[in-house]
Amino acid sequence: MGRGALAAKNMLSVVDAIAHQTATRNPEDFVERFSERIQALSANQDLLVRNEWNGVEIADLVRAQLAHFADLIGSRIVMHGPKLRLNPASAQAIGLALHELATNAGKYGALSTDAGRVDVSWGTDGDTLTMSWTEREGPSVSAPKRRGFGTIVMEAMAERSVDGKVDLDYAPSGLTWRLTCPAANALEPAVAATSTAARPARM
Repeated sequence: MGRGALAAKNMLSVVDAIAHQTATRNPEDFVERFSERIQALSANQDLLVRNEWNGVEIADLVRAQLAHFADLIGSRIVMHGPKLRLNPASAQAIGLALHELATNAGKYGALSTDAGRVDVSWGTDGDTLTMSWTEREGPSVSAPKRRGFGTIVMEAMAERSVDGKVDLDYAPSGLTWRLTCPAANALEPAVAATSTAARPARM
């Protein structure tokens, strides 16, 4: 089975999970939330198809999932990181996590006000890939009272896709999400083999 076919099969599994979990946890606004999540998945797929299923640049993935806030990139949203290419499976999971982070930031976090800021950074240190989302100067935040599907996407799905670890901190000063994993599990093989701790570029 080719790489595209495997990714398509995986995508159908993700869609099925999104449908069931959204209906179970958000029955009152199922259509809206389901549609938003499918659009996020579609944005990931568009990038993968454009690159003939040879992975996705992290910077391109971040921009795609922050399309609703495109006018803020470079000012209130700052991206830092070297040129790294995620493999299809990790791009799908991390893309969905970015969607949930952006949605939450727009509704409750740093992007829900005129002053809040978001830093998105990534890089490698030896054989380890780290990616983080840090909100600041927004409203005070606190952990949700119940674990919703969005949290599952940001934590469990992201961790499982790369056999990594996610730290999700609802600090009063702003939410922080940090993913750490073996670079070989998340990056395209050629990239993972040659990646070093390159000095992040500011975007």
